[in-house]
Amino acid sequence: QVLYFQLYSYLLNYIIYNIKTFKPLLILFAAFIISLGAYAQTSKNSQPDYANHPYWIEMMQDHSVNFYEVQEAFNAYWENRKITKGSGWKPFKRWEWWQERHIYPDGTRHEADLIYKEYQKYLAANPGAEKSNGNWINLGPINVPSKGYEGLGRINAIAFHPTNPDVVYIGAPAGGCWKYNASTGEWFSTTDVLPTLGVSSIVVNWSNPDVILIGTGDRDAGDAAGLGVFRSTNGGISWEPWNTGMGNTTVGRLLQHPATPDIVYAATGSGIYKTTNLGASWTQIKTGGFKDIVFRPGNPDVLYAGGGSSVFRSTDAGATWQQMTNGLPGGSRSVIAVTPHDPLYVYCLLSNGDSYKGIYRSIDGGNSFTEMSTTPNIMSWGCNGGDGGQAWYDLDVAVDPTNKNTIYAGGVNCFKSIDGGATWEISSHWGGDCGGPAVHADLHVLEYNPLNNRLYAGNDGGIYYTENGGSTWPEITSGLPISQVYRIGQSKTVINKVINGYQDNGTST
Repeated sequence: QVLYFQLYSYLLNYIIYNIKTFKPLLILFAAFIISLGAYAQTSKNSQPDYANHPYWIEMMQDHSVNFYEVQEAFNAYWENRKITKGSGWKPFKRWEWWQERHIYPDGTRHEADLIYKEYQKYLAANPGAEKSNGNWINLGPINVPSKGYEGLGRINAIAFHPTNPDVVYIGAPAGGCWKYNASTGEWFSTTDVLPTLGVSSIVVNWSNPDVILIGTGDRDAGDAAGLGVFRSTNGGISWEPWNTGMGNTTVGRLLQHPATPDIVYAATGSGIYKTTNLGASWTQIKTGGFKDIVFRPGNPDVLYAGGGSSVFRSTDAGATWQQMTNGLPGGSRSVIAVTPHDPLYVYCLLSNGDSYKGIYRSIDGGNSFTEMSTTPNIMSWGCNGGDGGQAWYDLDVAVDPTNKNTIYAGGVNCFKSIDGGATWEISSHWGGDCGGPAVHADLHVLEYNPLNNRLYAGNDGGIYYTENGGSTWPEITSGLPISQVYRIGQSKTVINKVINGYQDNGTST
């Protein structure tokens, strides 16, 4: 581009000093100007508009994007902008600090399994190096404190046993996969030995519940490496990598075919993958970054997928995909919900980065969408909406299986609509204000249990559920030691006194 403008300057000076040859050179000069304009336009279009759209949100979670390009996009977006609570500025800075220490000199990021592979190489070369006499004890926190706002830790995924409504599974973005049995009130996990503790999606095989697939990585903040899918064949006692054809990627959602259990879809940071042998091998069927994928109820050949600014539909079991744009504008992040009450109803909740972009509904299976509302800002901290939010980080939507017009939207708080998203009322509040129940802030997942129609919510503090339309939200978090410890302080005078600071869950001593 610099060379073009140097040539431009040379030709202009030549014309001035050689007026007799001006006419032929004018033709040459005009052609050059056209070429220069075309080049400038191409150059302009080759780079996204980083300053006006938060591309950095998706880029930071896409392992293939160069670290320095993510920095460039972030800095361009935040130039001359006011830094506000929940906007993502601080979480990015934490990610930047960590990531900068895990890149190659050219900005390429380290492979997600680099350390794990080096560890395995070392063990192979030094078979006696690994000791088994370490005496590690989990000091917690294990139970939710009885006073204050504190919870235990963030949850990204919720799944259910196919025949026993008392058994629930959760995935923590930095704490592994856990199994809960309501009859005993106990949580159980064996994923502490995995090379990554991030779990953002779970499938419990409906034809054999002893077979469990988990999608690794932190879908919403990138706090844990994504190593694709892992499998257990003994109910979660032991695990093995199950990512052939997929490799290292963060798996935002796993979706098992309702009639053919060997078919599973995975929405990941590197595209949509499909397996026809229950994960023994995977094939990429759509490129791009995805966090969400759902079937049309009653017709699993039709799928809807999103997560970023665009939403897609396939009508041939994932062989081809079309972007849905009729009545559906672009946004920053998208989540999708459907309901068996009316299989042609499709809801798409969009954010504009931090706050509410709108809720859009299709009643013809995604052929066209109608804007249901863009206000109030149900992503904010307030009882009736307001400024702010962090919908780039916490976002989900769910539709009642028995009422196509009743929907729940999760952001900082949970909001409920009984008219398809046209109007909203708060269902839970992070501080217990607004006349509703207190539920920890920052909802990442909303899932209905098909066995009892309970709606479960996973957030930055733990797991809650409602079985009465949101009037109450009991908590079943105690027993989940999944806290993300940000800081540890050791007393200099009392040997057993330690204070820890947790992600969104205060401090404990």
